[in-house]
Amino acid sequence: MSGMKFLFKTIIFLCLLAGHLSADCSDLEYNDCLYWAGYCEWDQEGNICQDAGAVGGDDYEVLTEDDGISPSTLYNGAFLYYPTEGNPPFESIILMPAFGDAGSMDGWAQFYASNGYIAMSIGNFDRSNRDWNSDWDYADRALGMLDAIETIKAENLRQESPLYGNIDTTSFSVSGHSTSGGGAHTAATMDPTIKSAILLNSAMAVLDSLNCPAVSNGMGDTSYYCLLEQHLNHEVPTLVFAGENEYNELVTSDDSTYGGMWALVQYEYIPETTDKVYFESANQGHSSAAYPNGEVADYALSWLKYYSSNLDSYCDSLIYEPSSTSQFFTTIDCNNSTLIFDINDDGLVDDTDLDYLVVSIINENTLDILGDVNYDQNIDIFDLLTLSDNLN
Repeated sequence: MSGMKFLFKTIIFLCLLAGHLSADCSDLEYNDCLYWAGYCEWDQEGNICQDAGAVGGDDYEVLTEDDGISPSTLYNGAFLYYPTEGNPPFESIILMPAFGDAGSMDGWAQFYASNGYIAMSIGNFDRSNRDWNSDWDYADRALGMLDAIETIKAENLRQESPLYGNIDTTSFSVSGHSTSGGGAHTAATMDPTIKSAILLNSAMAVLDSLNCPAVSNGMGDTSYYCLLEQHLNHEVPTLVFAGENEYNELVTSDDSTYGGMWALVQYEYIPETTDKVYFESANQGHSSAAYPNGEVADYALSWLKYYSSNLDSYCDSLIYEPSSTSQFFTTIDCNNSTLIFDINDDGLVDDTDLDYLVVSIINENTLDILGDVNYDQNIDIFDLLTLSDNLN
């Protein structure tokens, strides 16, 4: 079957080169340009997709504490990126790196801001920045993220802020990489009003002296960190990114405590009644989602569109397995979601939908919204490729 799909895609690309189904990289918006990385790249200066890496455009600005945003003792500095185009009020997402200062998550922050979201990248007080004997755990990271939400809310009331009156103060998501992914997940257990959590190669443990076994570090110190199913009993929609190889990269065979902290365990412990996704990138390690790239970036943006911006049309794009994954699980249930690929509206998804879509493109019938299966507001060769991937 995979060989037949490859042959079919080859035929489609030959048609593309023939000219009638033409869709050049220059026709693509930013998100689709990222999706087709390898064929296309984003020209930042020209703000256009071109033939043959991809970074965001420049349709955003940034604020720091020097510009008047409130400082905090709960996180280590901040860069607040915000869109200069789009329709306010804007939804927001908080980002924190595993270790280091606020600039470490600029890639994701700029990506979200260039797509219409306020994105606040904050630093953390990991042990390299504090007294070695002090603790900076997942709860500390979570409290920093929750305080950053209050900082953004304050910008909505600060008259000197360019965001004055332009912030949706009811819509906040949280995200972090590695241990700060665990911080974002902890924040979701603390504040049920959070719209969603996006965990980037997350590790998480909870300090629980009643239920966690004592673990000695060999230097006379004992800790009570572990992760149990009861620790993740929450209703916040959660997207869990992981790399296929990261567990073997980081966990030794005799480390049962550390081994029970990682992404798949977290996904499994979230209640089945909570919307959740496990997105494991094939042949990738602990940095598979550290930066916005390819289907990881595309999926994360669709996730925010659905859960943060409440755009129901994006739900269907979240339940189909991306081609770059080694494992993909979800509890999301979209009403009649399988009919997204029913192009001819006959109640079935089959080869006749492919025929219908080809004819629609040849006849330049761009009014049939059912044909826009990749949600880029264009009906073209890339919808054909998406449809072919999802035909049995």
